[in-house]
Amino acid sequence: MTLRRVVIYCPDRHIVYDGSTPYRRGVGGGISARIRMARALARVGHQVTMVVNCPCRDRIDSVDYVPLDESRRLQADVLIANTSGGAMSLEPVFDLEVEADLRLGWFHGTVRPAGLEAESFDGFYAVSNFVAGVAEREWGLPRRRIFVAYNAFEEELFRAAESDAPERDLHRLVYFSHPSKGLEAAIGVMRRLRAVDRRFHLVIFGGPGLWGEAEQQMPVGEGMIWRGLVGQETLIPELVRCGFALHLQARQEPGALAIVDAMRAGCALVGSPVGCYPEMVRHGVDGILLPGDHLGPEVQDAAAEAIMGLVEDRERADALRQAAQSIPWNTDTMAEVWTQHWEARLEGRSSTSTAQAGCPLCGGFGLALRDGCHCLDCGRYSRFQTEPVCAGS
Repeated sequence: MTLRRVVIYCPDRHIVYDGSTPYRRGVGGGISARIRMARALARVGHQVTMVVNCPCRDRIDSVDYVPLDESRRLQADVLIANTSGGAMSLEPVFDLEVEADLRLGWFHGTVRPAGLEAESFDGFYAVSNFVAGVAEREWGLPRRRIFVAYNAFEEELFRAAESDAPERDLHRLVYFSHPSKGLEAAIGVMRRLRAVDRRFHLVIFGGPGLWGEAEQQMPVGEGMIWRGLVGQETLIPELVRCGFALHLQARQEPGALAIVDAMRAGCALVGSPVGCYPEMVRHGVDGILLPGDHLGPEVQDAAAEAIMGLVEDRERADALRQAAQSIPWNTDTMAEVWTQHWEARLEGRSSTSTAQAGCPLCGGFGLALRDGCHCLDCGRYSRFQTEPVCAGS
C-alpha cells in the first residue's frame, strides 16, 4: 500500500467546525462524514489535511486543519473536493493553485453543486447508487467515473458505548435527524404505540441547527424526550439503548449517516423505501421498509404494528438486529476501500493489491474490496459479490 498526501477541501462557510466538533455537538452529516473519513485515513497512515471552515490551524487526531482563508495552494497526491451545505459550490477550488495526481469530487445529495463539472475532476465519489444514478441522469456525469462508497460509522464509539450499556429498552424509540426528514411521522407512530402500551416513548435528537439553520423550540408532548443537538459521544450511547429507529420520510434519502449509525447500534430501523434505503436496508432481514405516504394513517399503523410484532417476537427481533449490526461500512473499512480505489486509479487496473471480480450487476470489471464489489464499468456498488441485492438505479 502506498501512503499518500491527502487533502480534503470544503469551501462551505455556513458552520464553523474542526475535528472535535461532531463529538461535542450535533452537526450535519456532511461535516461528520468528512471528519470521520479524515481520521480514518490518518489511521491508515496517510498524511491528511482538511482545508475547511475551521477557526484556526490545528492538528486533531493526526489530521491537520487549515482555515479556508489561509490556504492559497492545495498540493496533494489525492485531492477530494466536497460540499454539503451553504452555497453548495465547489467553484472556490478553481481560484486556488492546485497540484494533485488525482482530483475527486465527493457529493452527498441530489442537488448538483456548482463547479462539479466532468472536465474538472478525474472522478467522483457518491454516497449511494441512488445518488450516482441522479448524477448520471440529471447532471450528465459519466457513470463509469463515479465510485460509490457509503458514509461510514465509527466502530470505536459503538464498542465503547456497548461496553458500559444498560439493557436495551424495546419500548424506547429514537428519531435523530433534521426535523424535516420525518419527525412528524415518528411522533405519529409513537402515539399509536402508546395507545396500546404506555411504556413506549420517543427520544428526539437533532434540530434545524444540523443544517446551519436557526434553532427553534421544538414541540414536546407526552411520551417525548427532546435532546436536541448533542455530540457523537453522547448520541451513540443513547442509540445502543434504543429498541427502534424511526426513518419514515418522503425525502429521497441520498445516504444519511443516521442509517448506518442506527443499524450498527442495533436499533431496528423502520423506514420508507425512498432514495438509498432499498439498497442499504433489506426489508425483513436487517430492517423494515414500508411504502406509501409516511404521514398517512395506513403507513403509521403498519409501522406501529411491525414494531409491536418485533417486541412480541424477541427471537425475530434479535435476528434482525444482528443482521443490521453486520453491515461492513465502518470508517476503517471505508478508508481501506478509498485507498485501494486510489491505487487502482493511479497504478492501473492490474494492481496486485486490489482483487478483481466480475460485477454481479452488469458482468463488467469490478474491484472486490472489503465492503463488496465496486464496478469500474457500470459504476455501481454491490455489498454481495454473487447476487444483485444492491442494484440501485
